[in-house]
Amino acid sequence: MPVYDTYSKRKKRLAGLVPDVYTYDSIPLGLRNQIVFIVEDIVSDLFGTHQSESVYDYLSGVLSREWGTEYLVDNGEFMEREEEVKNAIRELPDADYVLDIVELLLQTTQEHAKDERNQVTTRAKNALARHIEELNHRFKEHGVGYEYSGEQIIRIDSQLLHAEVVKPALRLLSESGFEGAHDEYLAAHEHFRHRHYKEALNEALKAFESTIKVIAGVRGWTINKGDTANKLVKACMDNGLFPSYYQSHFSGLTNLLVGGVPSIRNAEAGHGQGAVVKEIDPHVVAYTLHMTAAAIVLFVQSYQALPEAQNEPNQ
Repeated sequence: MPVYDTYSKRKKRLAGLVPDVYTYDSIPLGLRNQIVFIVEDIVSDLFGTHQSESVYDYLSGVLSREWGTEYLVDNGEFMEREEEVKNAIRELPDADYVLDIVELLLQTTQEHAKDERNQVTTRAKNALARHIEELNHRFKEHGVGYEYSGEQIIRIDSQLLHAEVVKPALRLLSESGFEGAHDEYLAAHEHFRHRHYKEALNEALKAFESTIKVIAGVRGWTINKGDTANKLVKACMDNGLFPSYYQSHFSGLTNLLVGGVPSIRNAEAGHGQGAVVKEIDPHVVAYTLHMTAAAIVLFVQSYQALPEAQNEPNQ
């Protein structure tokens, strides 16, 4: 379904009533209703009426088990599963539960579409892509800071940074060989969405280090399994990952990387807390995730620009 720029939307923008700062803890009713419409379209286009009941039954069963509840909503035992799922989207006060429903449906649908045995048509796959695009547009339209990307819901703190830094990093890490770093970076965002900030920092650093280790392994550079980020960055410099005439410029960037992602993690998440529990501000974690993504983009693109090594397979 296309998104229309209606008169009421334009009027709200002119009146300054459109949110320009993202929220994360609440989902307005208007957005919830739009999510229900999108869910209906996805189930209809990808599964059809003959499978729709089993899809809603699957969502209800999996999420009830994960949440530790008998049903998704009160009085769920008196409802059809489709009604139960839709009521949960409209009524559950916890935004995370609504996002759980959306994420599980999209993950299940994408797996269904990938399985050749299901013979999902190109038209249906294109429809799914449009539904995901509409969902992300609706989040943005309502100022709710989430997006479905990389087969999971991730939190967005800046639309510009997300588009120009995070997405390119995920796209580069989707290349063959970087699967581990890709999963670790997505895990960092998953922890961040659930406010597990220390775990997010740990996974971000692991993704950064894994990226360099993949590059070093393919190129045959000498590194040790337990090398820290500092040593891994130095190995890249020593092996000419960046042209020599970038030396003066890159020395500052190296200091930023070595003094940024790794040391933030080491200071905030890598050591014992002592008697006082340390709280990490979410904006510090967001900064670290963005900086990690920028570093990954730089390293992978620089690696891709290198002449082919003798021991490197043709791509």
